[in-house]
Amino acid sequence: MGNKSRRIKIFGGLVFAGLLLVQVSAAPFGGRDTKAGNLSPVLWETTGMVRQSIVDLYRARRLLVQATLPANDEAAASPAKAPTATPAAPVAAASPAKAQVQPAQPVSNSGPTRSLPQPSAPPAPSNAGAAFDPGKTIDTNLEMRVAVAKNASSLEVATSVDGYLMDINGQNHCNLPAQSSLVLKPQGSGMAVGSCTLSNTAWLEPGEGGYVFVGDSWYKGRVLMITDGSGLMAVNFVLMHDYLSSVVGSEMYVGWPAEALKAQAVAARSYALVHHVRHAERAYDLDNTQRYQAYKGIAKETNTTQAAVADTTGEFISYNGGIVESLYAASDAIVQAAHGGNGMSQTGAMELASKGYNYTQILGNYYPGTSLSRLVVE
Repeated sequence: MGNKSRRIKIFGGLVFAGLLLVQVSAAPFGGRDTKAGNLSPVLWETTGMVRQSIVDLYRARRLLVQATLPANDEAAASPAKAPTATPAAPVAAASPAKAQVQPAQPVSNSGPTRSLPQPSAPPAPSNAGAAFDPGKTIDTNLEMRVAVAKNASSLEVATSVDGYLMDINGQNHCNLPAQSSLVLKPQGSGMAVGSCTLSNTAWLEPGEGGYVFVGDSWYKGRVLMITDGSGLMAVNFVLMHDYLSSVVGSEMYVGWPAEALKAQAVAARSYALVHHVRHAERAYDLDNTQRYQAYKGIAKETNTTQAAVADTTGEFISYNGGIVESLYAASDAIVQAAHGGNGMSQTGAMELASKGYNYTQILGNYYPGTSLSRLVVE
């Protein structure tokens, strides 16, 4: 995995499999017990930073392959088809076979060019008010795997700058000119964009500084496209910081008090970390719906949501050395009906913040008996 290794520590947490150092210093919020997900050291090691290191290696290899690709030949666009419910297959583990670069397959014109909604660049994050450097926490070192489409008969895809679709082994690829809308469909045992064919698993990636478009939204990071021959799944690999900056804006009004947004950021991070470990053997950690956490890409990022994530960078809700699955809902009534009263009311958090409560007090009110911890990368 290279010569440079990373070490993780939890402030106020627990040692995991030799990768983590520990300082038990976080004071509990106080109160009754709450639902917690204790993490197995072996599970964390094999699904967390070790998995991330493997992902980084594959990304580096794809970038090397991309550097040898010929210039864009031809590409075309057509409107997206309405999705239908068909089963999607889990992703198979990629084998570290040597990539064999083949010439780009031309994409024949198959329909009229559609004008895509322009991606509005999110504001540049400011760390001025952050108590801890986000570059030293899990937020800017761990990618979440978020399913942004499942069981689709076709998917409209694009990149904001020149990009490409590439088989997971690098053997076939399709060039994507900037802002060109293309329709990806299952074909045989793989998938195709016009006349350009791919295997059943491929990366959709933009060039440096670009975004990816899937369905009807722009996203940061890159997207793994998977098919079982009948339906398509799209899994966004996105850094925790960028994921949470969108989740906070998708789950709360971005103009709500900063302390409420911070409480939402911590609760969303804890929930995401639990599901990052829980679903290690399937193709995604969670999806983009309210079944897990709403996530609408860069359209929901603002300076207020980014500040909430940066000001709480790496912090999660901890109980007895584990990470709490921090359930939440819009109101106290929904928390009671959906989660038996265990969880945070988002409107309640806003009301408490309006009364002068800070985010740690808000979290202590809704997750009693827990404490805050922080995942730090060295």
